[in-house]
Amino acid sequence: METVVLACNTIRDEIEKAALETNCPYPFTWIESGLHLVTSSLRQRLQEELDKMNGKERVLLGFGICGGALTGLKTGDYQLVIPRVDDCISLLLGSAEAKRRCAEGGGVYFLTRGWLEGEANIWKEYHATVARMGLEKTERVYRKMLAHYKFLGLIDTGAYDIPSLLPELREISSTLRLELVTFQGKDQYLRRLLEGPWDEDYFVVVPPFTTIDLTHLCFGSPDTLSSIQGGV
Repeated sequence: METVVLACNTIRDEIEKAALETNCPYPFTWIESGLHLVTSSLRQRLQEELDKMNGKERVLLGFGICGGALTGLKTGDYQLVIPRVDDCISLLLGSAEAKRRCAEGGGVYFLTRGWLEGEANIWKEYHATVARMGLEKTERVYRKMLAHYKFLGLIDTGAYDIPSLLPELREISSTLRLELVTFQGKDQYLRRLLEGPWDEDYFVVVPPFTTIDLTHLCFGSPDTLSSIQGGV
C-alpha cells in the first residue's frame, strides 16, 4: 500500500529539497498557498484531496495547524500523519521553540521565497491596498497592523538563492519599516516527516475513519491552542 504527501505549495522549495536529500519515493499533491487567507476554504480544499486518498496506507501532511484549518477534517481508510507544530514557520525553523527564540528580540514577520511567490502575501496586499485606498491611508493601516512587529525575517532554508531575493526584501522592509534579518532554517522536521519515525513527540498519527478535533491538536503552548480555537 502507498504513502503519499499532501503539502502546502508555500513550502514546496523546502519539501522538494528534503525529498531529494532523503530519496523520498512518495508522490506529492500540492495545495494552493492563497487558501490560508480563509480557514474554511483551506479546510474544504484539504478535505477534497483527502477524499481521494482512500486505498492508500498513509498520508503525510505538510502543514501545521494553520489557524484551525485541520479541525473537522475526516480521514478515510488510511493513517494521517500531522506535524506537531502551529504553522509552516516552525517546520522550516526546526521547531516551535526555535520560532519563539527568533522572536525574543521583537515581533518577526517571517518570509521565504515560497511566501514571496505565493498567490497572496503581505507585499501584494500592500500594493493592492495602495491602489484601493491611496498611499497615505495605506501607511496608516499598515503601521497599525504591524505595530507589534519589529523585524522582517527571511528564513534561509538552503533551498534557493538568497542574494537574488535581497533587493525586493530590502524594498519591503524599508516600506513597511521593519528591520530585515535572516534566520537559519533547519530541515530536520521536514526530513523526519518524509522518512519517519512518526513518533508522538513530533507528530500526531490520526487513525483511519476519524474526525479531527481539538483532542488531536491540543499540543504545544497555550498560544497554539488559542490559535486553533480562534480559527474554527
